[in-house]
Amino acid sequence: MTAKGKVFFDFIIFSNLFIACCAVAMCLCTVAVFDIGKLPADYAAFVFFSTLSSYSIHWYLTNADVEITASRTDWLRQHKWVHAVFFIISAIGTAFFLIRLKAYWLYILPAVGLTLMYTAPKFPHPVFRSLQRYILGKTFLLAAMWTYVTTALTFFVQHITWQTRHFIYVADRFAVIFAICILFDLRDKQFDKQTGVKSLVTILPLEKIKIIFTVFILINITGSYILYTYTQDLIYFIFLALPAVFTYLLYPFAIKSKNDYLFYFILDGLMALTSVLYFMKTVVEMYIR
Repeated sequence: MTAKGKVFFDFIIFSNLFIACCAVAMCLCTVAVFDIGKLPADYAAFVFFSTLSSYSIHWYLTNADVEITASRTDWLRQHKWVHAVFFIISAIGTAFFLIRLKAYWLYILPAVGLTLMYTAPKFPHPVFRSLQRYILGKTFLLAAMWTYVTTALTFFVQHITWQTRHFIYVADRFAVIFAICILFDLRDKQFDKQTGVKSLVTILPLEKIKIIFTVFILINITGSYILYTYTQDLIYFIFLALPAVFTYLLYPFAIKSKNDYLFYFILDGLMALTSVLYFMKTVVEMYIR
């Protein structure tokens, strides 16, 4: 990769534009999997801006001299203003599209609550800082927030009639996202212990964490197979289960590595892999005979 190419790639990944696009792609995937119409542009924009704003404030409040990563904190020291600018722009965008989605405020409220619970300990005030010692479900909060927005909330916006397969899909997506979050927490284990953050990985030994990780991978694969039985389309099963398979294969590398591209590009990207595969399938069906 050329120097300019790396600068651009780092900007897309570390400015949170990539993860915001992943969130929208995951919502589109939910719509595509169940063929439930087109996703409203207002909702897609809300998901993009709200994801960008929450991640921007999270990283803006991150102390680059304390929470050190392989590459991202170096980028953060030089470009912290990017997070500030993106937060202001995305917060305005979030507010604008939230107003346009007022019919869904009751459903959006849980997503706001989960986001605040996860981000609150970052705010520079003793009251908020102390929360990190009491929020036991750090891994669960993040996985639940991502799952709710990209599956359940999308279903609510699309006005579906909930059936068993919709609940299975929510559980299926939660399982793989939770497994991915475990890898992030294992990377941060030492820092979390030093700062008093309580999570699965700071409480349990690595052997038990591996068991829990494997169980959630199996839950995803099992859920994907059950969903396959509704359609009898093997591609359906492969697309839903493949991210979990890759996540499991990356486990031995992730527990030893702090490479930011592994975590913020590959692992974050795995959450949206099903979306990419569905997009490629659609393109092939439309333009190749």
